[in-house]
Amino acid sequence: MLRALWTLGFVCLGGGLIGACSGPAPESTGPSSEARSDARHYHVQLRLTEEKARATETLGRATRWWREQSPADRPPLVQKARSSETPVTIAWKAPFYRVRLGPFATEPQAEAVLDAARSAFPDAFVAPSRPDAAP
Repeated sequence: MLRALWTLGFVCLGGGLIGACSGPAPESTGPSSEARSDARHYHVQLRLTEEKARATETLGRATRWWREQSPADRPPLVQKARSSETPVTIAWKAPFYRVRLGPFATEPQAEAVLDAARSAFPDAFVAPSRPDAAP
């Protein structure tokens, strides 16, 4: 009797483990990736620093730089995003301050801004993020 219970327990446990380790879940039948194009926002990250004073200095330079750009060279910001009120923001996530331009709706928009900003901010890069995620 004890051996039968042990075997039954092993079979149940093994079946549970096999089911849990059977590989990735199948693709969802939800909207395609094209329909979810708004699932990401894109920022141009200009500086990453632990020093608030350096982040603030970069914020000022970036704000001046943005205002000097022709309106035709400034893609629209994503509306209703947390940082959509101003094109240049400082986001803090321990231990760094991130100075960023955006958010932009598409990666090509962010890449165009990066190309224009590269001479003034040589270490800049495009940083994707989820709209509901912290920076």
